[in-house]
Amino acid sequence: MAEPLAVGETGNIEAREESSSLSDNDSAYYDDDTEASTRSVTSSIYDYETSHGRTYHAYHAGKYILPNDEDEQERCDIMYHAVRLSVGNKLFFAPLVTEPTCVLDIGTGTGLWAIELADAYPGAQVIGTDLSPIQPSYVPPNLQFEIADADEEWTFRQRFDLVHSRVMNDTSLKDWPHFYREAYKVLQPGGWVESQEFSYKRYSDDGSLPADSRLTYWEDLWTEGINKMGHTGHCDPELVMQQMRDAGFVNVTRLNFKMPIGPWPKDKRLREAGLFGYANLMNGLFGLSIKVFSQLLGWQVEELEVLLAECRQELRRRDIHGYWPIYIMFGQKPPDPGGPGD
Repeated sequence: MAEPLAVGETGNIEAREESSSLSDNDSAYYDDDTEASTRSVTSSIYDYETSHGRTYHAYHAGKYILPNDEDEQERCDIMYHAVRLSVGNKLFFAPLVTEPTCVLDIGTGTGLWAIELADAYPGAQVIGTDLSPIQPSYVPPNLQFEIADADEEWTFRQRFDLVHSRVMNDTSLKDWPHFYREAYKVLQPGGWVESQEFSYKRYSDDGSLPADSRLTYWEDLWTEGINKMGHTGHCDPELVMQQMRDAGFVNVTRLNFKMPIGPWPKDKRLREAGLFGYANLMNGLFGLSIKVFSQLLGWQVEELEVLLAECRQELRRRDIHGYWPIYIMFGQKPPDPGGPGD
């Protein structure tokens, strides 16, 4: 059964009839050979860690358990488009009164959100930070990338109109109260913080998730492993909103969306989002899993490969109408500069 979403509910997603034929674009994602053909990072000025044929960030090595190589960068880009389409192609939802002049993107990853934001607002200075220097070199002139750990003190001289983060609640940040205190500190009075988060935990509005789902089994084990690192693997929106309020933010708001897994929705935009959501898992399961299962749960690689093959087989089923919930939460630093944290 689906988890009730009481605030900003988007409603149930209508599925296509199971007899509907897949389009050429749909069927491409259901071919046996769905793994992306990308090249491994062969040379770098950075001393990346290598494990199980994947590379991992060197700055504060070991903190982030997912890879940073080209396969993972492709997965992150796919995930970005899945989220973008699921939320209606909006870059942010915080109700800024005027166009932003200075924006901070924490955990920028491959930098797609920051690049699109910088293109959309050429008059704004945009800064994106991450543990891995995997962002492109050719970017809009008003955008710069920096290597930084958001769990440490933020030392920006700028004062921002918007501090943005996306998909950081699963494995990235350990101290969210610290995150919101630091965001409060670097925002202009009246500025906004916005977190766009989700959970690796599928739900269904029509009860179509199998009782013996292997993907649900993977989700539960993955979460167990992530918990061993001090992460939740999931977003608790009510907790996040309270953490915003505790840091001094007002007008805290939550919007709920759903990211389909697979091209089952009737709506064209959500069906495309589902294709990206499908590819995110189909092509990315190994990178998402290998360190979590081998290092934190003690699995053998061969044992993991069997489970992932079963998960991929389940992902191909067209009768399962699953989605991941997306929570967009934003809060405002009081316009009065005498508020908490100043």
